Amino acid sequence: MNISFLGACGEVTGSCTLVEASGIKFLVDCGMFQGLNSYEKNLENFSFNPKEIDFVFLTHAHLDHSGRLPILYKEGFRGKVFSTKPTKDLAEIILKDSARIFEKDFKTPLFDFNDISNIMNSFETFDYYKKNQAGNIFFRALDAGHILGSSIFEFFIEGKKIVFSGDLGNDNAPIVRDTDLIDSADVVVVESTYGGKVHADRKEGVAELAKNIEEVIQKKSVLLIPSFSIERTQELLFEINNLIESKKVPFINVFLDSPLAIKATSIYRKYEDFFDKESITLINSGDDIFDFDGFKEAKDTKKVLDSSSPKIIMAGSGMCSGGRIPFYIKIYGKNKDNIILLNSYQAEGTMGRRIEAHEDIFINNKKVQIKAKVEKILSFSSHADSIKLKNWVSKANPSQVFINHGEKEESLALKRELNIKKVTLPVLAEKYLI
Repeated sequence: MNISFLGACGEVTGSCTLVEASGIKFLVDCGMFQGLNSYEKNLENFSFNPKEIDFVFLTHAHLDHSGRLPILYKEGFRGKVFSTKPTKDLAEIILKDSARIFEKDFKTPLFDFNDISNIMNSFETFDYYKKNQAGNIFFRALDAGHILGSSIFEFFIEGKKIVFSGDLGNDNAPIVRDTDLIDSADVVVVESTYGGKVHADRKEGVAELAKNIEEVIQKKSVLLIPSFSIERTQELLFEINNLIESKKVPFINVFLDSPLAIKATSIYRKYEDFFDKESITLINSGDDIFDFDGFKEAKDTKKVLDSSSPKIIMAGSGMCSGGRIPFYIKIYGKNKDNIILLNSYQAEGTMGRRIEAHEDIFINNKKVQIKAKVEKILSFSSHADSIKLKNWVSKANPSQVFINHGEKEESLALKRELNIKKVTLPVLAEKYLI
């Protein structure tokens, strides 16, 4: 059995792993590269023949895991894509949003809406915890607790149990369920986004959020929150809802200017049975966890600009490299009384990383000097930290571990923490025997 890592090696995007076993070739994820030189990287040909791929197992919907699926179909893939039902629905809106951006911003789009329609027709959904068969291999999915419908995959092949973590979730997230543990494995492939870091307690993050809200209310200024449209936006709405309804912060207008996030929230409402007990309890008590006094889904950007301060503006993307947040940063980032609240990992080469480093940025080829206060909350991360990653891998007690989906220093830090002899940081496109 051979395994090749075709993305997310020494970085956190482009997840794509090829497994060749028992006469079958399958991929775990087929994600898009993001950040520095990503468009050119996504234009490159696959290092395999898409026509020879039998299946794709999609761990979750995020673009860095699903984004090249339409290209895969366009290049000849005709197999099945296995995922949970929420992952399928979320992937469709993410891919369509990406296609709209390509149409608008690039001379050569990576794919179009017809390619998306074709790949969506290839999906086959499954339920957690049930063993399924694909060809002559068996697989089972557990809840990764990362975003709605995210999966850990267990594969039973040639007498071995191979486990792919996908992206593992943070502890105590209020909407998605906690990450499932694996009781045993021969081989584990694990992500390492925060392989060398420990998250602050979520309560500290909520307190920081409240402090920033109170500050802009006092200064009658603007709190800009760049946010990933899926999971992070919903979690932040949940927390702001609690803060306002419990009167822990004064009333403030909150604008969500993200068509993708609005669509994603409607999908979240559709799959409440995937929620954590905390959210289900609140919903059963009559609380709408995504709506509260002062909250508005922005239909007109001009009305958001014309509204009086103080106010909160949430917009995509979480790394400030797309969506509508650059537009607001260009306007409000020049004012020292305003706050830009980063709340997620900022990949190398993204605008968010430059803002985090207090560097000047360029929007529409024009230099923008950031004078606004830049704050960062790490406890809202939807990725596991080093402690959880170590405990999760150790519980499975594998004889072999591959660490991917992390910048090199993070992957090396996790490797040092694991008390396992055979730990590999895979090299891009190199084939490994397992």
